[in-house]
Amino acid sequence: MHGSLKIVILIIILSIGIVVRKQGLLEPDLILDFLEDITESWWLPPAAVLFQAFMYAMAFPASILMWAIGAIYPPLTATILVVAGGVMGSLSAYFLSSRMTSSWSTKLQRSKVFKTIKNNSGFLQLCALRCLPGFPHALINYSAGILKVRLVPFIVSSCIGFALKGFIYCSAIYSALHIEDEPVINLTTLWPLIALVIFALLGVAIQKKYFSD
Repeated sequence: MHGSLKIVILIIILSIGIVVRKQGLLEPDLILDFLEDITESWWLPPAAVLFQAFMYAMAFPASILMWAIGAIYPPLTATILVVAGGVMGSLSAYFLSSRMTSSWSTKLQRSKVFKTIKNNSGFLQLCALRCLPGFPHALINYSAGILKVRLVPFIVSSCIGFALKGFIYCSAIYSALHIEDEPVINLTTLWPLIALVIFALLGVAIQKKYFSD
């Protein structure tokens, strides 16, 4: 599924969820209680981190994991888990790039992302790519590995990118699922969705301008 489409679907789901709960059409307290019980399990945080790392390392889409983490943990805690799993997976993909098949490697090297990283592998450029919503991290990870991009800017830019996206997504999800008695039209409850919309539109515009084939 295209990255921008996944973001649009997430925004729609969260918006519907807010309205449905505030109108009393659905009472998700039992679900939330179950999720809160799960968060008390000692094994869940490391499991979430390792599962994310595996997904990113194997170039599988891991955004659904970010959504799940955002549903059960407060934004700050969820962001830490997202960053840990994302960076571990990115580093794994970086070092696994040497084991790519020749056909996959050739296809990757023909992409605009690869050419962009090849010509702009500095910290700011990597950070900008990481922060784009819906942008495939696998292309960044494996391209950087093939090009042997310096590890320090690669790691730091990965931390910043996952932290920014993780906090915005997890805040939107958590606020939608944990509304108490505040009205629906309230800046406190809607700002994560507003930020997510702006973030998504900006990312789509940049990708269409610079990375569309």
